Amino acid sequence: MKRIGELDHSRAVALWLFFCAALVFAMVVVGGATRLTGSGLSITEWKPIMGALPPMNHADWVEAFDKYKAIPQYVEVNAGMSMAEFQYIFWWEWAHRLLGRLIGVVFAVPFVLFLVFRAIPRRLIGRCAILLALGGLQGLIGWWMVSSGLAERIDVAPERLTTHLGLAFLIFAGLIWTGLEAWSGSDFTRAPRGWSWGAGLLLGGVFFQCLLGGLVAGA
Repeated sequence: MKRIGELDHSRAVALWLFFCAALVFAMVVVGGATRLTGSGLSITEWKPIMGALPPMNHADWVEAFDKYKAIPQYVEVNAGMSMAEFQYIFWWEWAHRLLGRLIGVVFAVPFVLFLVFRAIPRRLIGRCAILLALGGLQGLIGWWMVSSGLAERIDVAPERLTTHLGLAFLIFAGLIWTGLEAWSGSDFTRAPRGWSWGAGLLLGGVFFQCLLGGLVAGA
């Protein structure tokens, strides 16, 4: 129940959330391209901060390539690939990780500022905090997924890929839902009961189908 004088909606907050959702969507697309090009294991280390910088010179590229040569995917699938071919797959994975870092900054910094200036409807603060936490968890799950393909496999474990993909869709849906409520106010959630059930079933079916896609995705 909204208290008298309490902020009910904020178009600025809604636009921020929609922009974050667009970035998440872009990351899913880049992640799909990374998967299709077999690029996901090209970076064999997880450096949340320093990893934002790509190799800066030839020696750095040789070091990164040598680390990739030590994993099964190179030995069994890509043996003999050139440096140019390695750089091609490297840039896909690097772009995917950089986009993840960008999303973290684009979400966290405005969130703090909105809190300072009390610009977020109170009922949405906890939800936004949960979305921020899920974003951090997504980074950990991403590395958990990649690590499954560095020792005994030539690709990542499908169940870990599915977890990574599923959480991305949950974050995307959470951003859109929260953004719509920030735009329209608390009345946004008051939909006819039949429509709510139907929309929920459709959304659940689409989500389940996406998870199945993650399970059967190729290397």
